Amino acid sequence: MKKILSIIFLVSLLLTGCDDYLNVLPSSEKEQDEMFSTRDGYRAVLTGAYIRMKQTSLYGQEMTFGIVENLAQHWDYTSGSTGEYLSSYNYKAQSVEEAFSNLYNNLYKVIADVNGLLRNIDNSNGVLDSTDYNLIKGEALGIRALCHFDVLRLYGPMPEKATDGKVLPYVTAVSHTPNAFLTYNQFLDRLTADLDVAEQCLAKADPIRNYSIETLSSSTAVKDSYYSSRQTRMNYYAVCALQARVALWKGDRERALRYARLIIDAKDPAGNKMFRLGTRDDCAKGDKTFSSEHVFDLKVNDITSTIGSGRSYHKSQSELTARLYEKGTSDIRFVNMWEEVKISYYNRPFYFLKYTQAEKMPALAKNVIPLIRLSEMYLIAIECAPADEAAKLYATFCEARDITPSDISSPDKLREVLIKEYNKEFYGEGQAFYAYKRLGATDIYWASVPGSEATYVVPLPVKEAVYND
Repeated sequence: MKKILSIIFLVSLLLTGCDDYLNVLPSSEKEQDEMFSTRDGYRAVLTGAYIRMKQTSLYGQEMTFGIVENLAQHWDYTSGSTGEYLSSYNYKAQSVEEAFSNLYNNLYKVIADVNGLLRNIDNSNGVLDSTDYNLIKGEALGIRALCHFDVLRLYGPMPEKATDGKVLPYVTAVSHTPNAFLTYNQFLDRLTADLDVAEQCLAKADPIRNYSIETLSSSTAVKDSYYSSRQTRMNYYAVCALQARVALWKGDRERALRYARLIIDAKDPAGNKMFRLGTRDDCAKGDKTFSSEHVFDLKVNDITSTIGSGRSYHKSQSELTARLYEKGTSDIRFVNMWEEVKISYYNRPFYFLKYTQAEKMPALAKNVIPLIRLSEMYLIAIECAPADEAAKLYATFCEARDITPSDISSPDKLREVLIKEYNKEFYGEGQAFYAYKRLGATDIYWASVPGSEATYVVPLPVKEAVYND
């Protein structure tokens, strides 16, 4: 009976859509016991968490090139639209309240998916061998940390304004009762603890430490296809990169630099760099998200219907050149990722092309949305490293992007460069708003109001705010 249930579950995963799959996740104690009685049951539940992450309500749109990019002022919008309310930080507009309530709830749904798995995995009684145990547990803990961190980055305080008051729940167990809210530091301690264990687990078992990315992209490279395509899963290097991202948010520059260096210096068994900065040559192949940089990405099959057509999102060309790019720039992020289309004399939208799908683009670049890239590790290292090392890293970064390095010799000049680069580099990826918030920037490009707690701290859904009284 147990084996039959697992087979039926896996077949339903393959034959149904995302929403249908999520509706058949085990709900009762008996169903969960049946599900976690087989290796395939554990694998299927973890796969379900990734499927939920890929929905347009989360990282398939809103958390990457949707809502969070409106907060960064990255898109033009129509009057009276949710985009306009988001861009003006009108968090009381009904459509905005609903949008952020959905984001909050969906992030915690992913967390609930992996919590059910994690509750059972340490008592799997031989169902999983050591490789499966460490891979599945490491990935699940990494996903739990990623989603919690994004909840904190949106709904939590600005790092420089954090107090001893309680901010958010860090949910580690499946429960029908409200979860206790933790202080800012308690929340970050729980998050870091999850990442530490995830790193330990994946260091023991992740095939990405024994093969190149290209080799792992082939299902024949390893004995079990479940271990292939590690870029599309919360792999060992993804957890380490997330460690760098979280440490920087906490203000632990030494730890952030250590983990950023680990990703920058990572090599495959042949001694080649595991991750490589993208260049103009990659753009020429249609690879405008720079798949060689992807430490962690999600494959989204319907990307053309949301942003991959190149005719979905746009920004005024004059505004881009006024704040981000000089006229005549050779910057590959401008030259290759934007296109003006003349609809009429007065209507010439400047469309965003980063996710446009080319017929002959590399397989690793097709239909993927990057969640963590090598370039972010460069920017973290540039911010945290000693001056000489920072200058060398910045020169390498600028060479890849075909730009001339700016002056970063003082903290103020470095800060100015960082804000500009987070905007240019992660346009359409949902990271610029968080950089503004972490750095406490008062000048948000193109915003009608200055950056402040009122703009950077998204209000909790009404029901959650009640629990935190």
